[in-house]
Amino acid sequence: MATPTTYIFSPDQHGHLIPYIAALHASCISVDHMIGPFLPPLTNEKLLPWWKERILEANQGTRVIVLLLPETAPGVKPTGPDLRGLAMLKLSETETGSFRGHIDAVLVSQKHRRQGGAKALVDALEYEAARRGRTLLLVDCETDSVAETAFIRFGYVEIGKVPHFSRVLPNGKRGETFFYKDLLPSP
Repeated sequence: MATPTTYIFSPDQHGHLIPYIAALHASCISVDHMIGPFLPPLTNEKLLPWWKERILEANQGTRVIVLLLPETAPGVKPTGPDLRGLAMLKLSETETGSFRGHIDAVLVSQKHRRQGGAKALVDALEYEAARRGRTLLLVDCETDSVAETAFIRFGYVEIGKVPHFSRVLPNGKRGETFFYKDLLPSP
């Protein structure tokens, strides 16, 4: 099995993976009950247009999408089942926030978890953020979740918790925890 590597999404190299990206997102929401932009039931009519908008943002330079894929020979395109995970960073578009980024998602396929994929994706986002002059990263995730524990381990500082932040099925709400990480070294 090839070693997983992070890649910046490229429409030429990875555009054919959009349905698989949407399927990974759907699985994280439906199976893992991750809070996302949609509630089940999920359909391609909901997910594919949403992902195409995210990819358009990446093409416009306001978002970074990182994929976790097996390492392949140069020129060989990955296949859909090769997708192990992805992460996204939204870059602030304001003049006053030009040093900030917001991690929107870190998704890892169920069969590839506990293998360092989430850490590799976050490391890649941090590298890309710094490369683009983004020195302050923000992220929020569901309170009392695996993601909350992971971001603490990754060195993010908790800002606070908001109870009843997101709607979940059937009629509930869940809390959200907010974090930041300063990528500049301390003086």
